[in-house]
Amino acid sequence: MYIDFLTRVNEVKRHFGNGDIHLAMRRLIDCALDTQSPLVFKSCLAFCDYYDENKETSPGSLAEKADNVLARVLETKIPLPGFSQPVLEVNELSKTYANGKFKLGNISFSIGRGQIAGLVGENGNGKTTLLRLLAMELKPDAGTIHYVFINEKISPFHLRTKLVYIPQRIPRWYGSLMNNLQFTLTSYGVKGDDNLLWAEMMVARLGLRPYKHLNWDRISSGYKTRFEIAKNLLRKPHIMLLDEPLANLDILAQQTILQDIKHLSQSLTRPFATVLSSQQLFEVEKVSDKVIFLRNGMPKYEHKEGDPLEEVVFEMETSAGKEDLLLLFKPLNIVKIVNNGGVLIFHFPAGTSSQSIYSLVAASTFEFNYIRNISRSSRRYFVE
Repeated sequence: MYIDFLTRVNEVKRHFGNGDIHLAMRRLIDCALDTQSPLVFKSCLAFCDYYDENKETSPGSLAEKADNVLARVLETKIPLPGFSQPVLEVNELSKTYANGKFKLGNISFSIGRGQIAGLVGENGNGKTTLLRLLAMELKPDAGTIHYVFINEKISPFHLRTKLVYIPQRIPRWYGSLMNNLQFTLTSYGVKGDDNLLWAEMMVARLGLRPYKHLNWDRISSGYKTRFEIAKNLLRKPHIMLLDEPLANLDILAQQTILQDIKHLSQSLTRPFATVLSSQQLFEVEKVSDKVIFLRNGMPKYEHKEGDPLEEVVFEMETSAGKEDLLLLFKPLNIVKIVNNGGVLIFHFPAGTSSQSIYSLVAASTFEFNYIRNISRSSRRYFVE
């Protein structure tokens, strides 16, 4: 269920009140972007200038200044487009390369605006191939890809403008970051003052303000990825396909950019569907509405809450021996323990409660450094 302007404005106020300034700033800009109003954009950018010059100001003072922007947001009257379900449908998709050494097969899923589908799996198992099929860079051998854009008759050209694919290796660009963003907007018919305002807003939203006048050689790989996302968001896509967007980011930046993609995709006025691949499994699972694990080109799908489990699977790190652990968990009729690269994977019968497992761990004399329930996580498929 998607929330309205008032709920989002109150969320921003709550973040300021809690002292979560960086998060509050990002959500404030989200609210302003949703209005698509030049007057709100100007007010928001003026507040960003104030914040840059007064970062030591108390959260209370910042919140008072932010209220001026948020009041303008609430004054804006703009029709909301609604969320189509789904916007992309994939059915029994398959692709075999000419040498016959790899086949991607039987992929089926659907996704709507505001949703994220995560692609996970080891390298060389078909994630990039699937993204390129969805981006129309490759033709499938079988199956169908259906793009559904509400109230629009889509020509092949128009489809490609609303279907964004960002590869892992960002193509080199020339000139300044800001000039490139403005050029993109001009190419899509946004000119004059609106052109500069949209570019400035997207620069602010993706944390690029300190770098907007720099060129390719002076920006890190992580910020090149942010720039590419900013540029393509200006196209107002219906579907965004991201190949390893976290590859060049540190851990904190990975979490931030995933949360940003989640919130940006759920824009009230410019929602889009996202399909992204990544090796950062747990981070991707936290923001994804569905997760597809690929092994040798074949899919496995993540369990969701309410789905019946075939077994209960836990991942643990401990110095205890396997025989001692089998004895410890014998009351729960443990099925097996597998050593997976130094981490132990424990398999219990379906219906085993997590509480009973934690209770035995807590009552034991063994030292456990790490424990996680991965029964509904694609992590259970990553085995040596």
